[in-house]
Amino acid sequence: MQFVVNREIFNAAINQVIGGVEKRQTMQVLSNLLLDARDGQLVLVATDLEIQLRTSLDVTVIKPGAITVNARKLADIIKAAPPEAAIRLHQSEGWIDIDIGTGKFRLATIEADSFPQMAIDSAHQSTLTLSEKNLFALIEKTQFSMAQQDVRYFLNGLLLEVNATEIITVATDGHRLAYAQLVHESAGQDKRQVIVPRKMIGEVLKSLNRESESLVNLTLRDNQIELLIGKNYLISKLIDGKYPDYSRVIPQFNSKTMIVSKSELKLVLQRASILSNERFAGAYFYLTHDQLVIESNNSEHESSKESLMVQYAFDDLKISFNISYLLNILSVIDSDRVCMVLEAPESSVLITPEIAGSVNVKYVLMPMKL
Repeated sequence: MQFVVNREIFNAAINQVIGGVEKRQTMQVLSNLLLDARDGQLVLVATDLEIQLRTSLDVTVIKPGAITVNARKLADIIKAAPPEAAIRLHQSEGWIDIDIGTGKFRLATIEADSFPQMAIDSAHQSTLTLSEKNLFALIEKTQFSMAQQDVRYFLNGLLLEVNATEIITVATDGHRLAYAQLVHESAGQDKRQVIVPRKMIGEVLKSLNRESESLVNLTLRDNQIELLIGKNYLISKLIDGKYPDYSRVIPQFNSKTMIVSKSELKLVLQRASILSNERFAGAYFYLTHDQLVIESNNSEHESSKESLMVQYAFDDLKISFNISYLLNILSVIDSDRVCMVLEAPESSVLITPEIAGSVNVKYVLMPMKL
């Protein structure tokens, strides 16, 4: 195998797939990237046997062939190469030589035949298309609420629900819940729910252009999800489990609505976090007629207290929230003003944008005990 490639293009392609490389090195070859050069194209593949990432790029192929090479070492060499360099790679027996113009490097290789490819489950599948922009919004507006290393393993991923009229994403860690819905005509589509692992969610976000109207092909199989995003092909196993009934968590009967400027609330919360308890990062909310007072304190008895004007015409209410969780929610709401629908100090709050976007979002936040 021998080919020449532009450094910038090569570096971007490596970064696109390197997240799929096995980090625990249960098999040495899983630390490698598969490089397959032929017909003017270089295909890069990485896998940890749970997820597989593939992309392709235009190169000048002098001699076709395929080999695997350590992903991290290759990535570091190409990243450090001169930006405008023409990178030359030449495979010899057991090695690959990399010429970056200013120097040469030699890396050990493993034969391409040893590289494991994930088998495609050809069983029951559903396929749909949607824009990169809409898929990005569905994921970005919910993924931050996924649990991390929770013993309830099904919470360590994102619920993706598809039916004939809509696509829904949901994430929760038991303290907060994020819900996003896109009206989407998928004629004949049966209702399907799958749980996509955290790692796959991160790689999909990395592959998507948040402004692009280009279409993504999304296929759901019995135990796999696969996406074709431009030249990027991603496939992952699904989390096996039953996701909680999210509809029961979303408050239906809260009666006290507060409307507040998103930017003003964010600034007050950021200042309140300075003197909040480092472990719990909580703040007290005191609601009176058209006014919200936010207080925080820490174990050293330092404190902050700040008020802002809101729209609120109900009984006085005192409730506490995790500042970080609330800031996470505010960061993905596009509307300039936010609605918080409350009920009692121990009741969860429903948070929505005042003006809905093309993707309808709802957030549920449990109160804290401070």
